[in-house]
Amino acid sequence: MISTAKTKYPKLLERGRIGNLYLKNRMVMAPMGTFSENRDGYPSKAQIDYYEARAKGGVGMVIIEGQYVTNKTDPWIDYITTADTDEQMKGWSLLAEAIHAHGSKMCLQLSCGLGRNAFPFDDSQMVSASEVPSFYFPDMMCRALTIEEVHGIVDSYRRAARRALVAEADAVEIHAHAGYMIDQFMTPVWNKRTDEYGGSFENRMRLITEIYQAIREEVGPDYPILTRMAAYHDFEDGRTLEESIEIVQYLEKLGLDAIDIDLGCYERKQWIVPSIYAGTACMADAAAAIRKAVNIPVLNAGNHTPETAEKGLEDGMFDFAMFGRPLIADPDLPNKIINNRTEDIRPCLFCNEICVGRLYQNRVISCAVNPQAVFEANYPLTKVEEPKRVVVIGGGPGGMEAARVAAERGHKVTLYEKSDRLGGQLIPASAPAFKQRLRAFADWEQRQLEKLGVEIVYNTEINENSFQLEFADHIVVALGATPITPPIKGIERENVVEVTKAHLQPELVKGERILIAGGGMSGCDCALELAMEGKKVTIIEMKEEIASDVLLDNRNPLMFKLEDYKVDMLTSHKINEFTEKGVKITTPAGAEILLEADTIITAFGMKPENTLAHKICDKYPTTDMVGDCDKLGQIQGAVRKGFFAGWAIQ
Repeated sequence: MISTAKTKYPKLLERGRIGNLYLKNRMVMAPMGTFSENRDGYPSKAQIDYYEARAKGGVGMVIIEGQYVTNKTDPWIDYITTADTDEQMKGWSLLAEAIHAHGSKMCLQLSCGLGRNAFPFDDSQMVSASEVPSFYFPDMMCRALTIEEVHGIVDSYRRAARRALVAEADAVEIHAHAGYMIDQFMTPVWNKRTDEYGGSFENRMRLITEIYQAIREEVGPDYPILTRMAAYHDFEDGRTLEESIEIVQYLEKLGLDAIDIDLGCYERKQWIVPSIYAGTACMADAAAAIRKAVNIPVLNAGNHTPETAEKGLEDGMFDFAMFGRPLIADPDLPNKIINNRTEDIRPCLFCNEICVGRLYQNRVISCAVNPQAVFEANYPLTKVEEPKRVVVIGGGPGGMEAARVAAERGHKVTLYEKSDRLGGQLIPASAPAFKQRLRAFADWEQRQLEKLGVEIVYNTEINENSFQLEFADHIVVALGATPITPPIKGIERENVVEVTKAHLQPELVKGERILIAGGGMSGCDCALELAMEGKKVTIIEMKEEIASDVLLDNRNPLMFKLEDYKVDMLTSHKINEFTEKGVKITTPAGAEILLEADTIITAFGMKPENTLAHKICDKYPTTDMVGDCDKLGQIQGAVRKGFFAGWAIQ
């Protein structure tokens, strides 16, 4: 281990303190649900392994994903039969043992439910602070919790605190953010009660006050109690920063030891798990405003990189930097910082595709760039007994990952790339400034291949008859995809540019008026990039919605950005012809009109480059196909398929 005097990140490596709890550094793992617990809520071995891997990776404190102190609020959590039992405490103690074994501290985030934000998996009526609409189904009204039920919630927090002590948790955090249950009591737009839990500021704070007091009575004066809450909600009727400052100052006087600051709620959902469009350190300014108002430590998450975290600590914007998805992507991130190996940190893409997308499917999460996440014991990168000669064809994300993992396992790997650089579709996709994380990931892959001794042969096309395949023990084909070119009149014109070419050769995009033909993610990203450069951009899409197949947590912020930069979006419009003046289209009403433009960029999607891939597979039947040549998808599909292809070679 190196001293802080020799590191680029001295603030991150400083010891930190929350109340009387000392942390070995100022890096904290943010709470994020994994859905990996057992059906009854008891931690599974996979969940324990997952948290232990992050503790082993060197983080100062791990905040465990929300632990329900009761199963008697949201109908959808009634299956968590361990909630509010000693059996739950036993599970917490297993997590604590695994985390403490590596010198990290454990904080339990304690929740009493999602309230109106819950998923109505059955016909049971949801509950909230008041009779307010369900978020997901506005036609469904929630039932207001009774006084007795509110008291029951407080009592459940009291018992949870008592059990947290027995389990040797180092701290607890009250889950009061994102418009969930406690936040619904704190915020007037959701709290319409007329009893002692509604109306005035004091009444709206009564539930969290009673919860805090119940916990404090159990744990004593020296045990850290944190609260997570949004600095503001980011919608018209939501809580403002000024109101949040009043709340945190009140909580500080109450005795709270630290405040964990994020942003937003579901109404304008773009901050719960901020996307790549939010940029890095996207919540730091809000944390800084809160920190100026209180004298207790402030923790802050929000797309942090080691660089933004260090800068935020140095500038006094917050006291602890929180990493959620970056630690899912690379559990060893802290140790790599400690040992001056930041170039080896696997970059989180902030893509949300697997760590969030799977939550909507009621599945255990994992990671787009780290398939071992939450499956640490399933896919260890152990050395094979008999190394094989492995040939990988194609240097896109799938091919690079297959080569990396096969080499990690001890195989002799040669990668053939037909161009003069690695990256494949990541190269054009990473052209927009807001998508530089893709370029960082491609660079990381290449560095790992070089360190592992993978032979990379550029400017070499391989086919089924290439002699290079004859001596391979195993072949992985990762040929990627090619753009779709529909038979639209005029598509070959000079003023019509395919989207990947527009990224790779920006000089082809001429003039100020740009039309984007195709409203999928690639078209929208290109439109946003050009609009940010000051161009007048219009998207034309045949479907009824723009980016209709994009994950909500990514689509919302993308649409907000397109609106901010005044991108025109024409849906349900059919393109008939490209002309020297623009595009002839048919409107939803059936009229044909001409939209004038200086340049038209086509973004009609991709098709698999699989003809050659199938020829190679036919000749060498044990060959694996990965990436877009096998099945079109986002980067996570290519990387994960590449990982498994490389891992499975025995």
